[in-house]
Amino acid sequence: MAEKYTVIAPDNRGMGDSTIPPDGDYTSEAMASDLEGLLDYLNITKANIFSHDKGTGAAVALAMKRPSLVAALGVVEYGLPGHGYEQAWTPTYTWDTYGLWPLAAWAVPEEAERFMEGREREVVLSFFFHASYTGISGFPAYAIDSVVDSLRKPGSLRAMFGTFAARNMGLDAEFFGALNKKPLTVPFLAMAGEASLADVLKPVWGPIGKNTVLDIVLHSGNFPADENPEWLEQRLNKFFDPYLHQLKVVDLSVLKNRVTFVPPI
Repeated sequence: MAEKYTVIAPDNRGMGDSTIPPDGDYTSEAMASDLEGLLDYLNITKANIFSHDKGTGAAVALAMKRPSLVAALGVVEYGLPGHGYEQAWTPTYTWDTYGLWPLAAWAVPEEAERFMEGREREVVLSFFFHASYTGISGFPAYAIDSVVDSLRKPGSLRAMFGTFAARNMGLDAEFFGALNKKPLTVPFLAMAGEASLADVLKPVWGPIGKNTVLDIVLHSGNFPADENPEWLEQRLNKFFDPYLHQLKVVDLSVLKNRVTFVPPI
């Protein structure tokens, strides 16, 4: 997609190479403010936004707060708190290791960290195996190593669980409750992997927007960009291309040899 777009792939707060917020605020509204600040800093006035899993809350929140920034919005593999998330983390009589029990198990970050610290690789391998279409065979070793190494950095495991914390999900549910009265107006594509959330895609995302398209990612579980990247690229291009004319060319050369971590002296 970088052949015709300037692709910016930020790590959400506390994840990857992004810093860990001292206040532990991992709500979608807070993460949307981060995205808003990044776009404003780069002088980007409109963008096509695509998000996956936990990044989805931030992207939808951005479209709610600053719809003028979003030309079109695509999401995959998530259900918003207040719009299906609670049903996903509630135990059922059919739950097994392929179920969504991590949503409940990780909702208390302190306990989740206590039980899983030092076992990051086991946690990642188990999640990738059970949440994917073909198991871990579809993921290169370096990708798994990268996730494990990231979670082993000081504070990173707690930060990851912070995005699942019951308190933060409650605040998200309250925030996204506004969609009941005022659905999204931006062009909106919601997707799910056929081996994951496909069966709840329509009831979860259908009412969220006024201009919504739904689709199922073939041969994919929770990781479409890894499991079926060609299909996903084609689908996103088909969805985003009609809005390409609304976007301006981004000049990132202004960042060359420039201090960006602190204000200029």
